[in-house]
Amino acid sequence: MKVLVPTDFSENAFNAAKYAVAMSARFPKADITLYHSYSVLHMSGIPMPVMPEDTPAFKERVMEELKRIKEELADITPRTTTINCETDILPLLEGMQQIIDIRGINMVIMGITGRSGLQKAIVGSNTLSVTQHITIPVIIIPHVATWKPQNKILFAYNKKQPLLSRQSNAIEQLVTKLGAHLDVLYVGEDVDSPAVKQEIEKLLHLHDISYHTARHHKTASDILHFAEKESTDMLLALPGKYSFLEDIFHKSVTKELAYKTNVPLIVIG
Repeated sequence: MKVLVPTDFSENAFNAAKYAVAMSARFPKADITLYHSYSVLHMSGIPMPVMPEDTPAFKERVMEELKRIKEELADITPRTTTINCETDILPLLEGMQQIIDIRGINMVIMGITGRSGLQKAIVGSNTLSVTQHITIPVIIIPHVATWKPQNKILFAYNKKQPLLSRQSNAIEQLVTKLGAHLDVLYVGEDVDSPAVKQEIEKLLHLHDISYHTARHHKTASDILHFAEKESTDMLLALPGKYSFLEDIFHKSVTKELAYKTNVPLIVIG
C-alpha cells in the first residue's frame, strides 16, 4: 500500500499523518509520502523569515520540517512501513497528482482543518477540491479522530450519483483489506423499490454487507445521525453534485458538523 499524506504543518495534518502510520500496520508493506506544497505561503505553519518561495534555502527549510515530522512518527512507525518526504512549489492538486502518478500512490490521507479560522475555511475548500479531482480513495481525518480497527463502514448512496465500476472495485478492495462490514445507506424518495437493493448488489460483490434506506434529502446531518446510531467507524461517499460531501462543506449547511464528528470520511472518485 502506498499512501500520500499532504500536510500544512498544522496539528490536524499531523494527526492525519499519525492515523496513516497506524493504519499502515494493517498492510504487509506500506510506503507513506509526506508532502507539502508551498505555492501558498500563508498556508504554511513554518516559522521562518520572509524569503522567495523558489530559493533552495526555502525548500531546504520545508524539507527539514517534513523530516522533523518523520522523526516524531518514528516511535509508532511499523518496521514494514517506510516514510518519504516531498515538497515543491506546484499548486496542491497538481503536486499531489504528480506524486500519485510517479510513485503509484493507492490512497490519500489528509486532515480537514487548518490552524486559524481563515485556514479552516481554505483547507476545507482544498479538501473538497481534492475529493473532486483525485480519483484514488481519499480518507479525510477529523481533528479528533484516532486510528482504531474499522469494523463498520457506512456507504451513503443515491442513484443520482452513479457508482462507476472502478469505484465499486475500489470499495470492495478497501473494505476487504480493512476486514470491515459495509452498511449501505440508500437515501432517496424511491426507497421502497426492490430495484434499489438489486442495483447495489450488482455493483458490490461483498459477503459482509447490509442494506438500509432513508427517505430524506441526503443531508449531512441525516447521514451522520444514522452513522452515530449504528456506531459507524468510517463514512464512505462519492464526490460530485449529489454527494453529501457538498452539504458538509457548503456554506448553506453548518460546516461545524464535519469538524465535530470523529468519524473519518472515505471519498472514492
